[in-house]
Amino acid sequence: MKSLEPLLNLQHLCVNEKANDSSVESTKKTESSTTPLSLDEVEVILGYEFKNKRLLEEAFTDASLGEDFSNERLEYVGDSVLNLLFTKDQYFEYPDLSPGALTRLRAANVDSDKLARVAVKHGFHRFLRHKKPLLEDQIRQFSEEIQRYPLHSNGLVDVPKALADLVESIIGAVFIDSNASIDIVWKV
Repeated sequence: MKSLEPLLNLQHLCVNEKANDSSVESTKKTESSTTPLSLDEVEVILGYEFKNKRLLEEAFTDASLGEDFSNERLEYVGDSVLNLLFTKDQYFEYPDLSPGALTRLRAANVDSDKLARVAVKHGFHRFLRHKKPLLEDQIRQFSEEIQRYPLHSNGLVDVPKALADLVESIIGAVFIDSNASIDIVWKV
């Protein structure tokens, strides 16, 4: 059975003080929401080089931008892929858990709060292209608030849904670009 380190990292995502400080700082330095996407920089963060760069651009383009494409379809794919990956790993890791317990475990680990934390931790929010006037401030506030709740805010912090959507769209983009390889997606 392969290592569950990626699963555990997401399950127990704890953004350390140093990462929080740099995330908050990078949020403050965010340029215009329509800044051209630095595909190379995003690929370095992901550790994955896209064959189809258009997928990566699409993953970071919010519908509010008014382009002829947005990340909504990739988000749809990424949501399903993420659920499949967690389902697969939890099925084998916890053979004695009932389906109900497995469902609750997956739901506790694949939620907007944790996905948004992933976006902030890796600085993906800096590349999101959008025209939502309040989003930059919401991201900054979220980045600051999660320092008080290192694992999960349990609803005490407003989570910018666009951040969780972004992570799902990245997952969807990697899935499509890798010819539907769940192994590659899990590695990334």
